[in-house]
Amino acid sequence: MPMSRRRQGRELALGCLYAHFSTGEPVETVFAGQAGRMSCDAATESYARRLFLTAVTQGETIDRAIREGAANWDFARIGHVEKNLLRLAIAELWFFPETPGKVVINEAVELARDYAGEESCSFINALLDRVYKQGTAPGTAKPGAALPEQTE
Repeated sequence: MPMSRRRQGRELALGCLYAHFSTGEPVETVFAGQAGRMSCDAATESYARRLFLTAVTQGETIDRAIREGAANWDFARIGHVEKNLLRLAIAELWFFPETPGKVVINEAVELARDYAGEESCSFINALLDRVYKQGTAPGTAKPGAALPEQTE
């Protein structure tokens, strides 16, 4: 069964987040390198770029939500894949109102199963459910209000 465009976009954005936070390279450099490794159409690439840029530009607020949601976990001990998956999903929950929250959570759990292992699924699901129930990002008037401009 072929992968959906949104799923492919999420995978590209996840790879970009992982590379960006692992190497510290600029977002455009990371995106160009990761996008060059995947074969996806322009709409999928655009979605991935928006998602990646949102997760990076809203990083402080998103990481604060992860820390608060994982109160019994040391932030530094959360695995890199799990942390970036949470960043990606929280960005989508808060700033992509066109995607239903339950879909975002389900997709994040599926990505966790594929990239982080079965043992991470419960943690990802529980933390994202907590964030989802809290609503929009702190300091935003409405969902989608702080989307970064797309650069070409």
